[in-house]
Amino acid sequence: MIPATLFLYILGFWFSALSEPTTLYLAPNGLDTNPGTQEAPLLSLTGARDLIRKLQTSDTVYVKIAPGDYHLTKPLELTSADATPIVFEGMDDRVTFYGGVSISGWERVSDRLWRAPVPLPYHGRAGFEQLFVNGERAIRARMPNTGFFQVKAVEETIVDRGRDRLPEFAIQKISLDPGDAGFLQEESPVNIKNAVITFYHKWDVTRKYIDHFDPDSSAVYIRGKGMQPWNQLDGITKYRIENIPVALDAPGEWLVKEDRYVYYIPREGDELASLSAYVPITDKFMIIRGDKSNPVKNKIFKNIRFKVAGYQLPKQGDDPLQAAAPLEASIMVDYADHIVFENCEIAHTGLYGVWFRRQVTNSKIKSSYLHDLGAGGVKIGDFLYHEEDKEVSANNLVHNSIIRDGGHLFPSAVGVIVFHARDNEISHNEIADFRYSGISVGWMWGYEATKVATNVPDKHGLSRWREDHLKSPATGNVIAYNHIHHLGWGELSDMGGVYILSEAFGTHVHHNVIHHVYSATYGGWGLYTDEGATHVTMENNLLYDCKNSGFHQHYGKENTIRNNIFAFNLKGQLQFTRVEKHRSFDFVHNIVYASSGDMLLGNVKDADIRMENNCYWDTRTREPLFQNMPFREWKKHKDKNSILADPGFVDAENRDFRLKSLSVARKIGFKPFDYTQAGVYGSEEWKQLAKLDDAKLAAFDAIVREMEK
Repeated sequence: MIPATLFLYILGFWFSALSEPTTLYLAPNGLDTNPGTQEAPLLSLTGARDLIRKLQTSDTVYVKIAPGDYHLTKPLELTSADATPIVFEGMDDRVTFYGGVSISGWERVSDRLWRAPVPLPYHGRAGFEQLFVNGERAIRARMPNTGFFQVKAVEETIVDRGRDRLPEFAIQKISLDPGDAGFLQEESPVNIKNAVITFYHKWDVTRKYIDHFDPDSSAVYIRGKGMQPWNQLDGITKYRIENIPVALDAPGEWLVKEDRYVYYIPREGDELASLSAYVPITDKFMIIRGDKSNPVKNKIFKNIRFKVAGYQLPKQGDDPLQAAAPLEASIMVDYADHIVFENCEIAHTGLYGVWFRRQVTNSKIKSSYLHDLGAGGVKIGDFLYHEEDKEVSANNLVHNSIIRDGGHLFPSAVGVIVFHARDNEISHNEIADFRYSGISVGWMWGYEATKVATNVPDKHGLSRWREDHLKSPATGNVIAYNHIHHLGWGELSDMGGVYILSEAFGTHVHHNVIHHVYSATYGGWGLYTDEGATHVTMENNLLYDCKNSGFHQHYGKENTIRNNIFAFNLKGQLQFTRVEKHRSFDFVHNIVYASSGDMLLGNVKDADIRMENNCYWDTRTREPLFQNMPFREWKKHKDKNSILADPGFVDAENRDFRLKSLSVARKIGFKPFDYTQAGVYGSEEWKQLAKLDDAKLAAFDAIVREMEK
């Protein structure tokens, strides 16, 4: 007979053994035919997935990934068949999955030109369009090397009008300045047909292959959808031309020639013997797609780097759409719940970074680094409005992450965009160095009561415009404690640090610091409510050094703008466009501090705007004008209980907006907030990584100085 104490010990040991979590191991020297032990590890994420499917367990499986480099020849795919909770975890921060292959065999053609054979995976197939050298994106040979050329004139011939909002098919003749287009005269027709021309117009870009070049008229011809009447190619459109041999003339440029060699002009510091070069062989790292009734659940990715994923321009090119909305991401997630990326890195992409698209819930991107992006960082919700969907993506989080250096292929892309999605939180992120908006919320144009316009799927799943009485699902989203800066770069227009695009009820924008938003022509704003934005609250934000103004409302209803600081915005501090027969917004308890431009832009005087208890100051004069009126006259129209006084910043000239005293703030009911809490937090190393380097800051300032001339 077994003594009771011994029986309990054995029973406890047995239960302990049963509860021991299942752990699989990956290593760069592993094989997917191995059992996944430490002694015989697996090689790939797909191999781990396949083995876990065979286990058929409902308990969490831990996949431990040894340090080293791994290579993806195709994306990891997770479906509803993957019901097991899985934690994929790098065993330190040196775990990298490459969606590309390295180029070897570099040789010197001359002191300023090197070459290597096209890698084996590209033998007999279409070429690649991105090259990454020593961890940096190289530039496919282009003209001009810096800046842009400008279009002279545009003529459009509509071939098929179709039934959609835009003509189905049209041909555009683009007249170029002969001096700018001179380099095309030197090229063969074959090389010109392989060239890509990118047009920058207002808030969009159009990317097309050149169908034909007429050397006599210096005109190029392109084709595709008809031009958007609200955002056409015209005489102020800028453009670049890439992928053409004659343009291979500057350090950091590359090109694949007909001899199947990659040619590269080295940058300063590049060494032939140690050159590390990658080209993508997949456009995605991962595809997670469940079913409406059976979502993929409980997948966690920690301490993993995903690098090098591409994009290839389709034959028809890329027609423009705001925010590069249809463009996919290198990590796609649909019909999923509790998908987490923590302490991950996503870099060197041709697409967006991550898209939580259709009915993705309770998912997170935390403490992650997204950079060198072909488009933007993160998308949440579908840009197509699916009327049959009772639920949309909801309750997702993007937090304490660095999202920057994007728009390399699609300059109109956004740092973080929330389409048709509700109750998501974007907080404590560093979002910088994009050519368009920092954070965008909503995807409808107009009011439900008077019909909105938005994108819906047709029977083939393709995007079509629809105008109807539709309610925006983009409700209850929170944008808080983000540091958003150095946007625009003078390349596109009509952008905001935080941009609200639809009725978007209950959107709360607070404790963000937004600065250095600089557009090409109009529309470099800090906070921007547009296209019927309704019941949006923006409070406790710091906005400075934006081109047009710190806040702008195109049109919207009953929004609240309170307890913010607007300072040193170039053209104006507050801007308003459309007068409507309802309360547009309340502007209360704000501090407005000017040193250039107008205090108020647009028809603020005649609009239904409640303005009370604000403090204004202009460093140039003690009698600034408000809508061409002295302050005492202005107060007869608006701004009850507002004052004209120096708020007493610690050092405004050096952008220290703390208050030395609360005496002025108390007079208007302004409540000081700690704006230094915006941005990422954690280790000093993480916070230092978030900062743009001095050369990048100087380059931005140089563009502003030149354009402001």
